[in-house]
Amino acid sequence: MHLHFISPFDPIEFRSSSIASFRLRLSYLNEAAKQCGYSITSDLSINYSADIFYISKITRDKQKEITNIIQKIKKTNKQILVDYTDDILEGNYDEERKEVYEELMKINSVFIVPVDGLATKLAERGKKTFVISDGIDNIPNIEPFNKNNKVINVLWNGHSSNIDSLLRVISKDLVNYNFNLHIVSNSASFQILRETNLETIPKCKLIGHIWSIKKLQEVAKICNFAILPSDKIWASANRLATNFRLGLPVIAENISSYKPYSDYYCAFEQGAISDIFKSQEKWFELVREAQTRIKKDFSSERLVNSWKGLLKDSIKKIF
Repeated sequence: MHLHFISPFDPIEFRSSSIASFRLRLSYLNEAAKQCGYSITSDLSINYSADIFYISKITRDKQKEITNIIQKIKKTNKQILVDYTDDILEGNYDEERKEVYEELMKINSVFIVPVDGLATKLAERGKKTFVISDGIDNIPNIEPFNKNNKVINVLWNGHSSNIDSLLRVISKDLVNYNFNLHIVSNSASFQILRETNLETIPKCKLIGHIWSIKKLQEVAKICNFAILPSDKIWASANRLATNFRLGLPVIAENISSYKPYSDYYCAFEQGAISDIFKSQEKWFELVREAQTRIKKDFSSERLVNSWKGLLKDSIKKIF
């Protein structure tokens, strides 16, 4: 069998990619395909010998190329799988990429999504789906410890597509708190921050760091806790899991994928927020419990087996 990724990256680069869907999704599929004895190729072109085409996350700079590929790929009568992690079809913030995904909705394809809620929404439109959760970054668990900072250091890490939720909470829920906010993100986030004028100016000091796994671990070691707001109700739990593995108590919003871990984090409620600013120690045991559960829920073996299940399901449809 032959799996061809419609992707700008070589499969050996997936695990080190700064794009989460490549790092935390396609890398596991690549490993599953290798273990199943597949021939694996990757390119932004059609490989007509492939049995299965897997269309990776469509980034803004590649959408025109993907649109051209779709016109060719739908004529091949091959199995077409689409990685779909953001609810672009329901939003109005990215009309061009929305059009590309609408084209993929029209053809005989299966959308691979990270959460059940997103699968349900797509199923309501008649689209076949397969649910596989995101993986997590390959970092060791850090034991929670007191930082003894004179000023509270708070971590936020994420892609620029999540920056609006951060701006929302620092100008509302956290507007009156004095703290250093360490932002570990891509360069586009810092451009947005420079260009944004908030109606209510927060008291926190912003400190920026360009994202890398190494930098994230370095910054986490000086932070008292992490914040994890989200405007994406169908986002996966990978960032929550990562913050726990970094040994940090977390203030998070109650989106669907976080709910199984809601016993371990603090919600964005004023009483709880005030408490965690005053003392983080009482959250340490909950962080440890979360780390233990995450090790099981996000084990590489479990995730690779999920992707193997997708491949087996795809083979049945081919034959």
